[in-house]
Amino acid sequence: MVSISSEDHGNVIVLAIDGEFYIESIEYAEKIWNQQMAKRPKVIAINCKNIRYIDSSAIGILVKFLNNAMSLKTELVFFDLSETIISVFKTAKLGNFFKIMSRTQFEMEYLES
Repeated sequence: MVSISSEDHGNVIVLAIDGEFYIESIEYAEKIWNQQMAKRPKVIAINCKNIRYIDSSAIGILVKFLNNAMSLKTELVFFDLSETIISVFKTAKLGNFFKIMSRTQFEMEYLES
């Protein structure tokens, strides 16, 4: 099971995904995503620190989120990836599409004014 929490920082929304992100979580994730995108943020960042497992369906929904964000001119950023998720992202060559950074990089670039 996965839980997704959100933090609103003005034009930046941070979604924290916690747990095992797999096919049964897709509908829930889309609901949260759509609620946040309705706010028309400039940036949505996904904190990946507490993702313990991710399957191909969940990766597919992240790609869908990227396409949706791009169509609405919202930047999508992934940060604080665990070693497990880094490995999955590398295997799937997602680093070629996703903007991935450390927590420190993210906070310096998007949260400090």
